[in-house]
Amino acid sequence: MYEQNLKLLHDLIQRREPIYGIMAFMEDTIEAMRADIGIDAHQAIYNDLEAMASALDSIHKQVFESAS
Repeated sequence: MYEQNLKLLHDLIQRREPIYGIMAFMEDTIEAMRADIGIDAHQAIYNDLEAMASALDSIHKQVFESAS
């Protein structure tokens, strides 16, 4: 269902397209996935969410380091 979105995300990143656009498309993809995930989602997803949170933390640090 989301295979095309995920492939496009990888392609956009590989081509070094503008970060704002990539993040906006990620947001749209996450929102679509969230709408389909029920409360009985697999517990293993928490590991992936932790990896996403760590990646966001890294991006946050890079944004503020480059702004200084």
